[in-house]
Amino acid sequence: MTIMEPYAKRGDVHNAEKIFYCLRQANHISKISLFRALAQAYKNAKLPAYGISERMKADNQFPNKALAGQLALVDPFRKTPVSDLLD
Repeated sequence: MTIMEPYAKRGDVHNAEKIFYCLRQANHISKISLFRALAQAYKNAKLPAYGISERMKADNQFPNKALAGQLALVDPFRKTPVSDLLD
């Protein structure tokens, strides 16, 4: 269990991002579990997650099937039935 998971379960994006930032400043090796917890925080907060995929690419991390599905749910540019009506 990572330190970010309680914040992710509550949807506390601010504190999850803060811990993620602190871990990166301490040169902690980024793992998929950190990105998974961050995506979970955005999903539970019902907020779009801008830049998670780009951060993963910068850290040379690639999502597994479960994380890719989770990232698709928080993608701010995904197609929805409402966006089809607006096109």
